[in-house]
Amino acid sequence: MKKKGKQVMAVLLLIILSSSILILTLARQPVQGKQKDVLKIVLLKVGKADAIIAQANGKAIVIDAGEEEDGEEIVTYLKNQGLSRIEALIITHYDRDHVGGADTLVEEMEIGEVIIPDYTGSHTEYVDFITALEEKRIVPKKLTQPMEFTFGEATVRTEPPLSYDNTTGAIEMDNNFSLITTITHGHNQLLFMGDAEKQRIRSWLDQENDVACDFIKIPHHGVYNTALRDLLEASEPEYAVICSSNKNPADVPTLELLKQYGVKTYQTKDGNVTVLSDGNMLELKQELEH
Repeated sequence: MKKKGKQVMAVLLLIILSSSILILTLARQPVQGKQKDVLKIVLLKVGKADAIIAQANGKAIVIDAGEEEDGEEIVTYLKNQGLSRIEALIITHYDRDHVGGADTLVEEMEIGEVIIPDYTGSHTEYVDFITALEEKRIVPKKLTQPMEFTFGEATVRTEPPLSYDNTTGAIEMDNNFSLITTITHGHNQLLFMGDAEKQRIRSWLDQENDVACDFIKIPHHGVYNTALRDLLEASEPEYAVICSSNKNPADVPTLELLKQYGVKTYQTKDGNVTVLSDGNMLELKQELEH
């Protein structure tokens, strides 16, 4: 009887010990957080121009507005998505293929905030944009320091150049005055380089300690420059999109460099590119047009 009692006690002790180990093991497991809401970014096929729309939780931000004739296309896209308001309109610089359609967006959409570089443009499209802002009594934020804001469950960081002084004496410095925007959504980081050229790229890399990203919008429509290697070396993206056209595709050396670094690359000349982020994974889809 005593022997049987000892056996029962041993079994009970084993059950208690096993339960304790199970509880301890479960306690050590990482707590899985709530899945992020989907962030959707569409890079529109608008020729050799940038028109980028980010959507989350029924809201939108726009990075650049293509050329003059592209404004209506952006408005139509937004309205087809059931949107009548842009939370933030970011114009990276004042070349006509980035600011061209901005006046149309200001005139036809409700705008929450306008973020622009702090210099004066030289094209009529810039004048039309500024006039539209004045008529709507919208005071833009002219960036001289980096700014951050939240967009759904994402964080948006936009950075100006260190200086807007044209020390080189170049007739146009617009590209190297480009605002650079990073969108962080959970574990995913997406980088939008405007039309940054060699000087702007290297200056930005010198300022930043960690520029690793999962996705990059290649600067200046894929025009090659020697700083692109430094940019890819530092950022190590998995995906890239180049805003281009059949008439003006990306430079072959740029495409070869992206291939060398194993970056999956899309060009908007082939159709709209959609980027989907759930905070953990990225998915890219393209509406191919022939």
